[in-house]
Amino acid sequence: MTLAGHPRRFRRTCRCEAGTERRIAGRAGSCPWAEAGRSAPRRRHCGAVPALLVTLLLLLLPACDDGGTRLSVVSHGVERRATVDRPAARPAAGPRPLLVVLHAGLLSGAQTRGELERLPAMASQAGVALAFPDAEGLFWNDGSLSQALPRALSAAGDDIGFLDALIAALVADGTADPAAVHIAGVSNGGMMALRYACSRADRLASLAVFLATMPPEAERDCRPARPLPVLMVAGTADPVVRWTGEVGPAGIAGLQRRMSVPETFGFWRRANRCAGLAPARPLPRRGRGSQPGVLVHAASGCAGGVSTLLYEVRGGGHRLSAGDDWTLLRLLGRATPDIDPGALLLEFVIEPGRLPGLGR
Repeated sequence: MTLAGHPRRFRRTCRCEAGTERRIAGRAGSCPWAEAGRSAPRRRHCGAVPALLVTLLLLLLPACDDGGTRLSVVSHGVERRATVDRPAARPAAGPRPLLVVLHAGLLSGAQTRGELERLPAMASQAGVALAFPDAEGLFWNDGSLSQALPRALSAAGDDIGFLDALIAALVADGTADPAAVHIAGVSNGGMMALRYACSRADRLASLAVFLATMPPEAERDCRPARPLPVLMVAGTADPVVRWTGEVGPAGIAGLQRRMSVPETFGFWRRANRCAGLAPARPLPRRGRGSQPGVLVHAASGCAGGVSTLLYEVRGGGHRLSAGDDWTLLRLLGRATPDIDPGALLLEFVIEPGRLPGLGR
């Protein structure tokens, strides 16, 4: 629901460079474009984190951009933004695969880009474009958890329409190949990615979700138009989006009962018409023996040969990457050093028939 990581390094103040801004007006499917020129570099001062309730911790983290191009999209009369990384131009390269990454609740696209710090450079080298859009408010309108939140926090924006418009913009300007659009999300962003995949599977090449599960209405409401490669990553000791399906801020209170992680994995195995399940296998260890390890569950015999994968982080919490381990962050549980989430995502996008993270 909330933080799945943090900016690369916590500071009381930080210097942020604003990238090029493009301003786009229009709606999904009908988008006239206009350049807005470069904005001047500027400093942003990010306030110190006061000692407030743990449930408000993530609202107070610094929100600093560290690169990328800022893109503005006007969707249904509302200006929305995203941070975009386009691969370096190459002769006759043409449109590239596009990976859209949705941030966790209370965070931003730029913060998620910062945490996946190696991903932009790796994606550029691999010829994959990246987009890190921002929710309209503090949370994405996933159509389920957004309705269970207190009114002051609930999301009401047309996020499906915004994502449609963002993808259409990047296709129209020649950045993205419409046949190779991939979506991923973290926590509440993962819930939004699941909602988008339910209604737009025919427009997607793959779906990846970290620390998120399907809503309780999924069996009734979610009817993907076609089989879709799916990667799930979840921790068995997650205190926010629990393995068993309950959602609450750092375990303090329950907001919603969703599908469990195994039930969500089972949903996508059925949606992809998978015949069975291969024996689980561990990822190679990169950390110490006491740190969470990863067990890979792979469905077999899925329609169209699509990958349907669950990476079970045994003892893992509501954390995207190991990174810094300052005291308050430990309340969200432990991360595993056995996964580089950016590298895992990119490998899944580029080689969907392989098990990412197992090495060659």
